[in-house]
Amino acid sequence: MRPQLAAMAIVMVLAAICGLGTGSVVEVPGVTQAPPLPPRNLRGNQTRSRMPNNFRSIATTTSVPRCDYKELMTNLHDRIGILVTLDEDQRHRLEVIDKKLDRLVESSSARMESMKAQQLDFLQRLDSFEHIQRLSRSTLDELKDISRNVRDVSQQQYPISGTGAFNESNLNVSSRLDALATLLTSTALSVRSVQIEVANLSRAIRRQSRLIQGKGLKSTGEQTSIFYGPPGVNGPPAARHLQTSCSYSFLAKHGILKIQLTPESESFYVSCDEDWTVILSRSSDDVNFERGWLDYRDGFGNLAGDFFIGLNKLHALTSSALHELRIVMEDFSGNVAYAGYSLFAIGSEKELFPLVLLGQFQDNLTPSAGDSLSYHAGAKFSTVDQDNDNCLECNCALRHKGAGWFNNCAKSNLFGEYVTQNIGQAGETGMWWDTFSGQNSLKRVRWQIRPVLEGSDDARR
Repeated sequence: MRPQLAAMAIVMVLAAICGLGTGSVVEVPGVTQAPPLPPRNLRGNQTRSRMPNNFRSIATTTSVPRCDYKELMTNLHDRIGILVTLDEDQRHRLEVIDKKLDRLVESSSARMESMKAQQLDFLQRLDSFEHIQRLSRSTLDELKDISRNVRDVSQQQYPISGTGAFNESNLNVSSRLDALATLLTSTALSVRSVQIEVANLSRAIRRQSRLIQGKGLKSTGEQTSIFYGPPGVNGPPAARHLQTSCSYSFLAKHGILKIQLTPESESFYVSCDEDWTVILSRSSDDVNFERGWLDYRDGFGNLAGDFFIGLNKLHALTSSALHELRIVMEDFSGNVAYAGYSLFAIGSEKELFPLVLLGQFQDNLTPSAGDSLSYHAGAKFSTVDQDNDNCLECNCALRHKGAGWFNNCAKSNLFGEYVTQNIGQAGETGMWWDTFSGQNSLKRVRWQIRPVLEGSDDARR
């Protein structure tokens, strides 16, 4: 509205200037002009009519300049339209920036809640360390009392000849005291490192709180469910040890462990079965596996139930170290079988997550499910909305109602549709392994990987 009013004012000013410069009166549309006045002096007019012809011709041929208002209004209208467009574009950009800030604040709130949970865990660890330190001090005091008692008894029983036995017992007590002092020192250092981590975490929480308060929002206190964990808070470099696989499963809680592959990468949660990292688990139809590319790229499901870890995470795991693959299957009759491969790795999203490395089939696993995956080696990953298979006349993902490394098309379909026992044979759309169950749908499936030992033959190859 302001640009239009300004333009109207400019039009009026230009029109006035144009009228003054030409000596003419601006004609306002919709207002009729008054009739001309009758001549007052007819004689004078007749006299002027007898003037020389050459003077009269000059006066009549001179025309009054006029202003082209239509062209002026068109130009101004175009400029007003440009101004309005620019104003709307700026308003749209401001709205986009505001939405991004809102999302940033929401993400910061979730991370702050996670940091608070980590801080509580650190405080609990600190309390346990302090408790151990108190117990160690109590034990040290008891050992000192025992040492004094032993010294007194030894001096009474062996006043002269028992000097050797006394020195031996005193030496044993001294060595125990030295070991206990070393334990206390290491415990104190551990407590100090935990205190530093708690301080770092507190500073990070304060920064997040200031960010939220600056935006005018408050923390809701609700813990949002996160499939992959937020980035960890960096502690002191000397005391930080990365947990890169489920070989640290003794640190897992209810089979869930947070790992971090490199100091620069973000940490995320995985499901562990002893030293195996579970990447796919299916035992019911609670989770739909007929999904698009983005879902399979980022992962979906619940780590405590049915889930797929995600192709990005799987690529990060298999590219950080050599891994072997084991697939566990169970049919509705209760028969369990295994399929193992000495090596397993996939490519990046830029390469369409191909199955770039599939080692030798391990036929020593019993009972064996047979090899129904080597047919898919080298194939790119396909989903219902991204067809990367080698079938020119079909979309294998749509045909099998799932996803996977389809060739032309499949000899296994463990990402397919889950069907219950009552339905029976599901055909090519079900969850099956050709060399174990044919196309009869399976009851349970689990894919799991673990790093290959450095000294093994596969690692050397």
